[in-house]
Amino acid sequence: MKIPSKKKCIELLNKNRTPSKVIEHSKTVCRVAEKVAERLINNKIRLNKRLVTAAALLHDIERGKDRHVIRGFRLLNKLGYSNVANTIKKHSLYKLDLKNRQPRTWEEKIVFYADKRCKDSRIVTLDERFKALESHYKVNLGKELKFTKRIEKELLQK
Repeated sequence: MKIPSKKKCIELLNKNRTPSKVIEHSKTVCRVAEKVAERLINNKIRLNKRLVTAAALLHDIERGKDRHVIRGFRLLNKLGYSNVANTIKKHSLYKLDLKNRQPRTWEEKIVFYADKRCKDSRIVTLDERFKALESHYKVNLGKELKFTKRIEKELLQK
């Protein structure tokens, strides 16, 4: 399993010209994701923390471009990081009602959740994050918030 180091992830983000604001967001997502992963590992849950770290750092590598999740997935696959690509593919709220769009593995759930806890480079509550998303995109994300709170409960109860 090929997983880039933290240093390599930052190099990839910079080489891809990912905006610095997005890189700072990704670093914050990574900090949250690593804490959640450590908590689960301490509770005897088996997961790949290196994969969580890399996916958290690279989840928005194509942010600012149309269909950034699919573009990021394709780019990381092309670079040979298929496990990271598969993990970031499930971080979106788009069409979350479809089973194949929902995070399933511990790693996918952690990256999905950590991303929803970060607004720019600040750690916020889910309610605050979703309120900002609803305001920005002029949509109702009630179902998505409920789904995310179920993921939070699953991750933090273990």
